[in-house]
Amino acid sequence: MATSRRTLAQRRADRALCSIPVAQVLGIPVHTVADAMRWAGVDEPLTVTQARSWRAMASEPPGWLAELFTETAARRSRREHREQLRTFEAEHATLVLADEVEQRLLAGRRIRGDEAERLAADLAFRACKELLRGAEPCDLLALDRAALRWSGIDPGDRGTWRLPE
Repeated sequence: MATSRRTLAQRRADRALCSIPVAQVLGIPVHTVADAMRWAGVDEPLTVTQARSWRAMASEPPGWLAELFTETAARRSRREHREQLRTFEAEHATLVLADEVEQRLLAGRRIRGDEAERLAADLAFRACKELLRGAEPCDLLALDRAALRWSGIDPGDRGTWRLPE
């Protein structure tokens, strides 16, 4: 049963079995612990001392609670995996786009899209900073020179050496 659909009486009955401090120590919602206790036939309220002892594995938790710990850990693991996968996919997409931008800059082709233009502008910005720090145009990489040309900066003409906006 969803938490929001529980009546006030049900929430009070849940808290009578498993108080909020106990649920916080266990790291499991009150209603989940209370439902598991009812299902297992436990009708004595839990104490914070018991919860700390079980959480620290100083004493063995009852089977119904060990099962909840396992389910909670599995959910947490799946959630972390999904987050890592999203991060990996985002990094991969950025790398693929960066490679495409580099190829387009080197080929003198048009850059399309906000993210692609941001990557190209970043390359141009870094190359322009190198010029302003005293690097010679011939010292720059071909990609840096291509990014500068894309942004309207001629490495051979000091009059165009400005930081892209």
